[in-house]
Amino acid sequence: MAPAPAAELARARVSVTIDNEREVRALNAWFQRWGPRIRRFDDLGCGCCLDAWDVDAPPEALAELPRGMLRPALHAA
Repeated sequence: MAPAPAAELARARVSVTIDNEREVRALNAWFQRWGPRIRRFDDLGCGCCLDAWDVDAPPEALAELPRGMLRPALHAA
C-alpha cells in the first residue's frame, strides 16, 4: 500500500492499557495492517500502564479501532 496523501489523513490519538492483552493485540494488528498508510509519532504513554501515539491515518483505518482506543490527538495537525 502506498502512503496516503496528507490531505486524506486524519489525526487522532490511539492508546492501549498495557495490561489489557486484548487491546494490545488489537492495536498491534491494526498497526501491522495499516502501518504503510499511517504516520505514527513518538510514544506519548507513560510506559508503565499506558501506550499512546498520535497518528495521521486514513479515516477508514481509524474507524476500525474500538472507541475506547481512539481519542482526539494532543498535537494539532
